[in-house]
Amino acid sequence: MKRGVLLVLVSLLLYPSACQATEENDLWLLLSTYEDISINVNDLAFFLATHGYNANPDKSYVVVKFSSGKEVYLTPNGASPRLADLWMTPPTAKAGPMQVMSAEAIKINRTYNKTTTADFIKTINRYQIFPVTPLGMCYDGSQKLHDSYRSFGYNVIYMYDPSGFESQGHLWVIVEDKDHQGKWLAVDSYYGVMTNDAYYYTGPYSFDDFKYLDSINPKWRAA
Repeated sequence: MKRGVLLVLVSLLLYPSACQATEENDLWLLLSTYEDISINVNDLAFFLATHGYNANPDKSYVVVKFSSGKEVYLTPNGASPRLADLWMTPPTAKAGPMQVMSAEAIKINRTYNKTTTADFIKTINRYQIFPVTPLGMCYDGSQKLHDSYRSFGYNVIYMYDPSGFESQGHLWVIVEDKDHQGKWLAVDSYYGVMTNDAYYYTGPYSFDDFKYLDSINPKWRAA
């Protein structure tokens, strides 16, 4: 087998499809949005089914089957944060949700209008020296951008794509034009201001506080 073909096959094995990654992230976000200390396996399966998931109770856990055919496993976690723990393989044994996060805290698949104001674009670009952080450190870089632009009185929102940059996830910010509310400028911590790439103005997830990133990325547990 040629080396190039082998590398392609290895890449397909290492990186899940964007669709699958989004399904997993969306499920984790739903689990993070509610808590119920007394929820049991049957209650959890019913709750997930009412939110459109193919979920079925199986002994001490719930099996969720994604559209890709992949199955994941959930166990109610009692008084711990979130409704349940997420497992890659069936766990051995573990024996009226309350909303703990605003439904608007994390926006899904939101597109933001791009500003075309030349003076605003120049101003935002001059506040920073790019790259802010090395390539591949977009989490740290975006936090620095967020804090810096906020210190100058701007409204700043994080944008996150879990399938970006070969499924490792990509984080950036958008800054609102003070003189044209509802118009935004996207800024990448490595590449700087983004005026031509539409990718940066539509994101699977957007939020105004870095802490919400933890409610989007699954935290897997091994059985």
